[in-house]
Amino acid sequence: MGFPVKTDYRRWRQKEYRYTPQQFLALDRLPSGLFMIDYGAVELALLIRNRGASASFYGFHAAQSPLTRQPVPYFQGRKVAPKRMNQILVSDPSLYLHDDVRVGWFLGNRHCDLVAELPPIMDKIDALAGAGRRLLWGNSAGGTAALRYAREQDVSVVMNPQIVLRNFTWGRVEPWLLHGWGIEDYWEGREFGEKHGDLRNTPPRGRIVYCQNEHDDHVELQLKPLADTLGVSTEPGDDGRFRLILGDWGKGHIPPPSEIQQRIVGEEVERMLGRPKGLRGLFGR
Repeated sequence: MGFPVKTDYRRWRQKEYRYTPQQFLALDRLPSGLFMIDYGAVELALLIRNRGASASFYGFHAAQSPLTRQPVPYFQGRKVAPKRMNQILVSDPSLYLHDDVRVGWFLGNRHCDLVAELPPIMDKIDALAGAGRRLLWGNSAGGTAALRYAREQDVSVVMNPQIVLRNFTWGRVEPWLLHGWGIEDYWEGREFGEKHGDLRNTPPRGRIVYCQNEHDDHVELQLKPLADTLGVSTEPGDDGRFRLILGDWGKGHIPPPSEIQQRIVGEEVERMLGRPKGLRGLFGR
């Protein structure tokens, strides 16, 4: 169907597959390609590379720029995705709602309850790929999603995530509330955000690698509330469950450069899977 935003599927240069949610969950094989799962007014797009690996990398994108909007589906993570894992990049269905919606935190909307829909889809992907563990990655809103969807046996590597939605710039939240949920009233929106957009209500599980720009107001507004909830320090360190990296990556809400992210992801992959054998152990991630 047509959407009220610009789409471009060809730029990903992958074979395209389209299914209903029920059809996707009934698949008995998973080729690599660009998958679109139809929810009527929106779709969930997944860019999948099935390597038959024992672990999967899930990449969640950050908000689109308020100045230049890219067509949907929209993916991030290909540069940091390790070659030892299956690669699944996820495009937020809420970007299909309206040009003003640049971020939806992978929380879904009235057409697609993603918090309920995505976990069984991820389980299906890993079952068909033969994977038992996951590394979930994301910047900003994508980091929020990585934390939300991680299981106890997983690792999430996140950069400057939003933990408490009401502490974020509310002008970025309002278009998603309006077009995703039909919420116009400010106070109704704040109440909705407190109920559904506060990770302290459902603390993230598994090992967390939390990368935070020390010049970002997220240090006080997002990191500290999560640290208080988890009972961990806001000083850099690694206790096995929570690894905190504070970095000087520029003024404001700037993530670490991609080469630093690659290194951190590579360290966590090796921690999870051990050192690779052969030439890849010398030259590859």
